[in-house]
Amino acid sequence: MGFKSFRLHILIRISILTVLIFVVVWGLLNTNWQITPFVCGLLIVLCIIDLIYYVEKTNREFTSFLEFIQHHDFSVNIANQGKGKVFADLGSAYKLLTSEYQRLNLEKEAHYQYLESVIEHISVALICLDAEGAVVLMNQQAKKLFKAPYLPVAKSFNRVDKNLPEILQRLADGERHLVSIRIEDESLQLVLYATEFQLLGQDYKLVSFQNIRDELEQREIDSWQKLIRVLTHEIMNSVTPIISLTSVIKEMLLPHNDDRLVIRELSTEQNEDLLRSIKSIESRSKGLLSFVQAYSNLTNLPAPEFATVDVTSLFHQARTIMLPELEKTGILFEVDCEVKDLAIRADPQLVEQVLINLIKNAMEALAGHQEPRIRLRGLINRQGKVLLQVIDNGPGIDPINLENIFIPFFTTKRNGSGVGLSISRQIMFVNKGLLSVKTAPGKGCIFTLRFN
Repeated sequence: MGFKSFRLHILIRISILTVLIFVVVWGLLNTNWQITPFVCGLLIVLCIIDLIYYVEKTNREFTSFLEFIQHHDFSVNIANQGKGKVFADLGSAYKLLTSEYQRLNLEKEAHYQYLESVIEHISVALICLDAEGAVVLMNQQAKKLFKAPYLPVAKSFNRVDKNLPEILQRLADGERHLVSIRIEDESLQLVLYATEFQLLGQDYKLVSFQNIRDELEQREIDSWQKLIRVLTHEIMNSVTPIISLTSVIKEMLLPHNDDRLVIRELSTEQNEDLLRSIKSIESRSKGLLSFVQAYSNLTNLPAPEFATVDVTSLFHQARTIMLPELEKTGILFEVDCEVKDLAIRADPQLVEQVLINLIKNAMEALAGHQEPRIRLRGLINRQGKVLLQVIDNGPGIDPINLENIFIPFFTTKRNGSGVGLSISRQIMFVNKGLLSVKTAPGKGCIFTLRFN
């Protein structure tokens, strides 16, 4: 019973050691024994080694225990069975320490998983740079935005835009910066915001990227619509009475029987000039009225009636409508839907109008072109968005005009109104989509309808 406690084990070892020392001393002083003192001396050495080993065993167990905790292994406990109350209390303290450390570790891991989930699911692209410019964090939205699974350092962003690495380096804490970049076929307006912080003595910079292109374009459209409403109202108020008055004067000078009335104070030539001027005023006023009525369409789009639209059927419907004109011009027309049963959620009539507008523009661009070809293409991009494309092999759009083609009133055609692309872009907005263009001189155009 008594040989199981730690103290008893120590006392036994000390007692044996004491007896052996006594035997050696007594033998050397009182007898001529030589072998017995030698053997007892060896036993004394062995007892001392055993005593030291036994005492240090607890330290070894504690060291091993701490090493297991360091490696996050909580399956090991201090062996304290049969070593007395002191070691039992120590074992309990070890277990409590292990449980608390394990709880804190799990809590830390839960917080990490929570923050990681938040970072991965927010709609803003985030990257985190260390003091050396290495990317230590890049969330899913950033990977989608830059169309790259990982960019190791800030300098890697030059593949996105050559000025972006320098902007990231110079961006100060709390500073905002607006940058325009183009990634593949998409033009983006990004607001960059930086936050600097320290973690475990290391400096970090967290940069957010928010694409505000949709908001900017929507505000631009709203501004144009307000301007057009004001212009329409003012011009209509001015033109209508002018037309009425000139019609009355013309009727007075030129009745229905074509017997011209002559104002006596004016010469015949002056009368003719007067009548000709009045006719010109009437003609120009009517032309201006038609012009204003055409632009009023920009502010009077019907509300979309959303439905599930089969893309292949939509393409063939547009082709059927444009077929007579296509046959006259000899343009090769192709329909290509890369995904079977591809569908969009939109107003079929409005989207069809956009396709027809773009096909007409492509036909005009292909006039006199060798081997003219127009292609309608449906696909899904890497972000899972449905894209409808109108592709031609025409001369393309001059870079000088590219930024202005969606602005109302802007046109490069001799008799163009500048309405078609503006209306098409607004139709895409009300259908919760975007209209963009990719072009290069001599390489044709790709107009892309992207549906969210």
